[in-house]
Order: sequence, then C-alpha cells, then structure tokens
Amino acid sequence: MDSRSFAYKILYQFEKGDNKIPDIRKLVFSNYPKKNELKFRSTVLVNEIVRFRGRLDLMIMFISGKKLRFLNKKVLTILRIGFYEIIFDHKVPDYAAVDSSVNLAHKFTNKKTIGFTNAVLRNLVRTKDKDHNWYEELKCKVGWSSVPVWMEKRWLVNFGQKKLDKLIEFINQPSETFIRCDIDSNSMEKNIRLLEEDGIKTELYSNNFLKILSNESKVLSSKLFKNGNISIQSPSAAAIVDCLGIEKGDVVLDVCAAPGTKTLQLANSVGVDGFVYASDLSSDRVSLGKKDEERHRKKNIKWSLKDARKDAYFIADKILIDAPCSGTGVIGRRTDIRWRRRENDLKKFANVQLSIINNCSKYLKIGGALVYATCSIEPEENLMVVDKFLNLNSNFIVDKIPNNVPKQWVNDNNALYVFPHEHGLDGIFAVRMKKIF
Repeated sequence: MDSRSFAYKILYQFEKGDNKIPDIRKLVFSNYPKKNELKFRSTVLVNEIVRFRGRLDLMIMFISGKKLRFLNKKVLTILRIGFYEIIFDHKVPDYAAVDSSVNLAHKFTNKKTIGFTNAVLRNLVRTKDKDHNWYEELKCKVGWSSVPVWMEKRWLVNFGQKKLDKLIEFINQPSETFIRCDIDSNSMEKNIRLLEEDGIKTELYSNNFLKILSNESKVLSSKLFKNGNISIQSPSAAAIVDCLGIEKGDVVLDVCAAPGTKTLQLANSVGVDGFVYASDLSSDRVSLGKKDEERHRKKNIKWSLKDARKDAYFIADKILIDAPCSGTGVIGRRTDIRWRRRENDLKKFANVQLSIINNCSKYLKIGGALVYATCSIEPEENLMVVDKFLNLNSNFIVDKIPNNVPKQWVNDNNALYVFPHEHGLDGIFAVRMKKIF
C-alpha cells in the first residue's frame, strides 16, 4: 500500500456515503497501524482532491466526453487522483501520474476500466501539452468554483460578486496552520528555536501565535507538543475564548467542548484557583479531550458526557458555547464540509443552537458572561440566533467584547466576525452576552 492507494480508499468511501473525511481516514488507517508514515501524504492528497472536486469533474467530463453519471465510482475516484496530480501537483511527472493511476485501476477495478483510465489520462496529457490554456472555456461553467451551487448563490447575495470571488479563491487554497504557545512556559523566541531543532520552521504571528512555514507533519511528534507547551489552533478560534474576559479563579462551563483545544486555553486562563467544566455529546470526542488534557497535565478540568440542549450543569461565572454549526467558515481547512452540507441544514443547526443557549444560560451567575460562537459565516446561525435568544430572554444583553480581541475583527453590532476572505483566517462568529438579572 502506498499513499495513493490510501487516498483512493478514503476518497472512494467518501464518494459512496456522507461520512466525514477524518472519520473515514481513521477507519482506513486502523487496519494498517504500521503505515502512519503515509498518513500525511495521503491526507494532503485527499484534502486537495476533495477541495477541487467540482473543477476536476468538469475537466474529467471534458476530456473523457462522458457525463459523471456514466462513470463507475471507482473509475471516477481514480481519474480524480490522476487529474489532480497531472494538473495541480507539479512535483509529479505526467508519466508517473498516469502510470500510478493505471496501477490503481489494476488494483481496484477490472480490465475494461484499466484501458479506459489509461486512455483518458493520456488524452489529458496530450491536450495539456498542446495547449496549456485548454480549460479556459470551462471557467465559466457551473462547478468551476468547486463550491455547491446553493452555497455560491447565497454567498453572492450575502457578500456581492467581488467578495464572493475572494472567498472562493481563499477556500480553494491550502489553509495556513498556526500554533498557540503557552507563553508562561517559554518565550516565543525559545519556542521558535526548539521547533526548528525538530525540523519545523515557523514565524511569529502575534504575541502567543506562530505560523508554520514548513514540516507541519512533524508538529505532533515535536517535544513542545508532547510536553503540552503548544497546541494547533487558529488565532480566530482562540479569540472566541478571549471574548469571555476570563479572570483568575473563574468557574467556566465549556459546552460542546471536545476535542478540547479551547478548553485547554480556558484552563490556562482561569489558573490553578479556577476550574473548567467541559462537556460534549460525543463519547469519542470526550475521550479525545481527556487525552489532550493528560498531555497538558491540567488539574483544573473535569470532562463529562452531556447534551447541552437539556442536561443540567454547575452554576458558573462564565459560559462558552462553541455551538455545532454548518462549518462554512472553515471550509478551506475542512474541505469535505462543502460537499456534505445542504441548505436546509442551516435551519436545523439554528434550532439546535437556540435550544443550547436557552438551556445553558440558566446556569450562569447574575453579572456573568456567556459567549455564543460558531465557525459559520451564515447569518441564520449567528446574529439571527442571538436575536431570537435575546427576544426570549430579557435578562440578557449584548456586552462589549474585551479590548484584547483585535478591533478589526469586531463589527458595529459588538460581534466578533472573522471572514476568511477579509482576514485570511478561519471564519468565526462570536457574541458576548451578560446576564443582568
């Protein structure tokens, strides 16, 4: 098994169903525990093919002369791998991309489809060599943006054409990866040096964040990560925690918390005299949170399995609701989201989100702060949910976001709103609310 074979297995399973790519990847690699060295390469390959699936499919139909519905799913998956490597991956020679895809056809299909795969890919190479701009006429066709039509239409209405173009351009390139550092443990200069000793190049992004420049795959095996001194996190996601205005000694509820990156950030902020009650609906995700807690050796976190829509909690000084959502703000990083979401999902998520705030808000002290946040850029899941909650709960008001949150991320409605195409980061929404009686 090589990285392309793993990529094929993951992509084929994704094509057959509606499961998350990370879940499929975990299942596939569970059968090959000694092949973890191939996981990073296959992960990159899968993410990029899923990212450009719409564009690749247009090209496949053009070169093969066949509609997608007439292509066997196994063959279509192999062609996507071959087309991606020939068109987008300049490190792979064309002949090697053709040969490797034909080898996949030998391994996973039959004689008839092997010949077809070979012929289509060789036709692509000939067409490309003859005219480097052969795909120019495809750029105006539905699918070129590699975003579902319903999503593109609503973004056009919400953002306008210029911002839509910028948004699509941003989500169709690999996302940058950031490291949040525990600055109480090491200086940022020392963190940069220690990471470089492990072969990871970074640069300073802010007072406690580094941007990874190379060898991202080595971060999880680095000494700083194993010792709990760093976490992989977007600065915009960390700003959600900053919105709470945590003070030393605070008791915080962190609901929908797993896998727990923000939980650890909260645990640092409340200090040894404070406490974080973290919970999630998924037992698997709670296990991940507990595992990360062990890495950081935090003693001020208690994990539990709870449904934030209906379960009871301890009374808290602060509450963080990082609500389940459509995830349209992180499509650049989690490429499968765009193909798994449907427009009616927004209403479903909004209903869940409102029920979570209504339940959890009962466990906040008077004078305390509640932050409601999503990684969505859809109004139905953000300000519209907040407005519905405030209309039902006159004892809450929108509160000012603390000054340590970058001002350019806060809009006139006192909401944190980070847009991928405007700020170059994961899309994030958050509002801080205060309980006044």
